[in-house]
Amino acid sequence: MSFTFVGLLQLVIGSILLFRSLPAMLMFLLASGLFGGSAALTMPAIGNSSVPPIQFALLFVYIRLLMPRGGYFAVWTQGIRDNFMLVLFTFYGMVAAYAGPRIFAGRMNVAPVRFENPRNLFDAIPLEPTSQNFTASIYLLCALLAALAAYAIVRSRAGVEMLVKGGVVIAWVHALSGLIASLTKGTPLEEVFSLFRNGNYAQLDQAYQGFNRVDGFFPEASGWAAFGIAWFVFNCECWYRSVWSKHTGRAALLLGAVLFFSTSSTAYVGIGCYLVFFIGRLLVMPASVQPVRLKQGLLAMFSMMVMAAVAMAAIPHFAAQVVDMILHMTVDKGDSLSGQQRLFWAMQGFTAFEVSAGVGIGPGSFRSSSLLTAILGTMGVVGVLTFAGYVFSVLRPLPTRGAGGQGAGGQGAGGGAGNDAVVAVMEACATTAFIVLIPAAISSPNSHPGTNFSILAGAALALRHIAMRSGPASQPDQARQNRTVPA
Repeated sequence: MSFTFVGLLQLVIGSILLFRSLPAMLMFLLASGLFGGSAALTMPAIGNSSVPPIQFALLFVYIRLLMPRGGYFAVWTQGIRDNFMLVLFTFYGMVAAYAGPRIFAGRMNVAPVRFENPRNLFDAIPLEPTSQNFTASIYLLCALLAALAAYAIVRSRAGVEMLVKGGVVIAWVHALSGLIASLTKGTPLEEVFSLFRNGNYAQLDQAYQGFNRVDGFFPEASGWAAFGIAWFVFNCECWYRSVWSKHTGRAALLLGAVLFFSTSSTAYVGIGCYLVFFIGRLLVMPASVQPVRLKQGLLAMFSMMVMAAVAMAAIPHFAAQVVDMILHMTVDKGDSLSGQQRLFWAMQGFTAFEVSAGVGIGPGSFRSSSLLTAILGTMGVVGVLTFAGYVFSVLRPLPTRGAGGQGAGGQGAGGGAGNDAVVAVMEACATTAFIVLIPAAISSPNSHPGTNFSILAGAALALRHIAMRSGPASQPDQARQNRTVPA
């Protein structure tokens, strides 16, 4: 095991932050997620594996959480109870990662997570235990630890404030780093980004129709987009609920624009699904949106249409190139060899489920292209039920209080308990955690939900706990344009 320069940098920053506030550790954890193509540590003895920066950051977070007299251990154990379905999901997955490929060895052919010399796009080898089973179990455990850490930190003083402000910072840095990396390909600055992409991943450098694919510090555009979708939706949801709206709105607008030009099908699916959800919510619950937000949203859409019209007039071929690029990355994807290969990977989950009689052949046993079929094939019935139960626990509304189904503050299930801003951020976290599962369902190669999902889901459950134990919420003020985040 050896440190990379990224790991050494984290070692210095993490050590300093051990003596700062706990919310500062949350910002350290979120910032570490920006370096998706990096490695903090390399472990040649375990299949030449590497430790991503966000997993290394978790070490410092837990040292800070469990410091003597820190006072956070009781909160962390409460997090285990509130995140119990994720705990079950994780530990079943870790057991299956060891036992599954041994019990069902040779029963089916699989496309492994790492394939050194495939003969063709659809090549497969007999199922057997590999180092990727161990790696997958570590990823599952780290996702659980991230959820529990976010739960404890958000319940600390200024934790909610750091989550919102940190989300704004992450959106800006992720958007600008992706944009700069795309615009500077072929220049000396490209070497700076390549320096940070030191992880043991397939580093892809692609372009289409003259558009440089946006990858930032990630190994490929789809990974960059999957990370960006989470913080785009989070900032949109905070803006929609008037949480630090001036800053969250601008961050969402910038990141959304860069995602649009990222040339990633993951970005288009994520944005498209969120737009359908957003418009559907407006139609079903028109009273839930503040008039000023609706006005701002319509103004932003009108401005983008005007800018698009100006661009088409100034550069006639630009519009055709953009449309062709979007069609190629979405509707034409299924007919491409890449799309057929991804379908082949995803279908392995159904075969594994059948071969294992619903038990699962273990995380890390095959490469998928869908979180849902990966869970189905690697963890079977138990994995599907526990994960679905956890998602439901994150999304379930606050119980109503008072007569007539209304909360004590007159807001019903959405705000009948707790401070307005706490409930608003809770709903933003829960919505985002659900939305990020949609692109993962069509692109994730793994059976773990990812650290973004875990952090936001853990934060949502922590805020739910705060809201349930707070005093009655005040009557919502529709003229109010900005909710401050409690310190």
